[in-house]
Amino acid sequence: MASYIRQNKNDVDGWFDAVVNNGILFLNSSVSNLSTSPKSSLIDLYTAIELFFKARLMKEHWSLIISKPESAVKQKFESGDFHSVYLEQAHSRLKNICGENIKKEAMDNFKALGEHRNQIVHFAHTGFSGKETEVVIEHWASWFHLHELLTNHWWEIFECYQDSIDKIHVKVKSNHEFLKTKFDLIKDNIEIERKKGIRIVECTSCGLESARVLNSHSWGGEDIECLVCDVKDLKLRAIQTPIPCSNCNKEVEYFIVKDHRCTECQTELTSDYALEKYTQIYLDADPKGRYYDGTEPLAYCHNCKLEEPTVLNLEGIWICVECEDRGWTALDCENCGSFVTGDVDRIQYFACHRCEDDVMKLHEEEMQKYKAEVEVELSQALKQD
Repeated sequence: MASYIRQNKNDVDGWFDAVVNNGILFLNSSVSNLSTSPKSSLIDLYTAIELFFKARLMKEHWSLIISKPESAVKQKFESGDFHSVYLEQAHSRLKNICGENIKKEAMDNFKALGEHRNQIVHFAHTGFSGKETEVVIEHWASWFHLHELLTNHWWEIFECYQDSIDKIHVKVKSNHEFLKTKFDLIKDNIEIERKKGIRIVECTSCGLESARVLNSHSWGGEDIECLVCDVKDLKLRAIQTPIPCSNCNKEVEYFIVKDHRCTECQTELTSDYALEKYTQIYLDADPKGRYYDGTEPLAYCHNCKLEEPTVLNLEGIWICVECEDRGWTALDCENCGSFVTGDVDRIQYFACHRCEDDVMKLHEEEMQKYKAEVEVELSQALKQD
């Protein structure tokens, strides 16, 4: 790759910063060109998505963005002399190596955007000709999923770049009028859906009352598809149980209010404070401990894997007060006795996240012992022959 290009040598942190800033440049270009050059806008947006996926991989290890990491050479990487992964490869490595669980709805959207990009770049794309609103909607949906990754799922990784991301988000939201226009055009269709018995709820992306509920989950989530912005997403049921503000004592719906700030005095409620208050609410409501022993109504979270238990049952939903992951069952691990969340079968038949390393080590030791015994038996058999 570098035969015709000369790159300045850079260390891993330098390349990470360069890749992220490159992604931000493409995002800016994508938003700026949306009305004047819509096809270029979609190309730039897809390029930005791919760059952010690569940056996330680099945070795990620099070699993961190289198409063949087994042949990676640090010196060549520092000089920019390598072939990098594509989006689907990056997603596969994030899932299998980094343990990243990116929503299927998001990946489906990114892949669809990639198909649009390939048609535009490698051949031709006539589907968007004269349909500015459709391009804006396609752009909106992809940005919604990328923005959620950058500001929520990957917030710690891209923390230093949040100001730039916020400025881009403000520009994207200026296109909301296109969505309102489409909403007005399909109001009759939405009413027809309602009359069929299909629930219509507020969309998590565009905020319009235009999302069909496709499926409801017992743990407080609904699969939705927006008839306006086309976003498919998982809409979580709001947990409304309030706690008192640590400053002014006003009741605050912690899991609903933005940034966990009191709506009265704007004091930010910490997760430790929220955990303390919600734990007390549970103990007061259930002093006999129907689910727990009545002393420590908390489970360990397999998602954020903190050393202290942070998961409790609110409104029938197991939720981690630290990372707000939900939808799992909490149960006792037979190996270590910890009360944990996670995949039931994995915990029952293998181990929980707190003891899996020890269990794996024990299995490896037993396997080595078994191999040694087999080798001894073979050696003895050969001597007898």
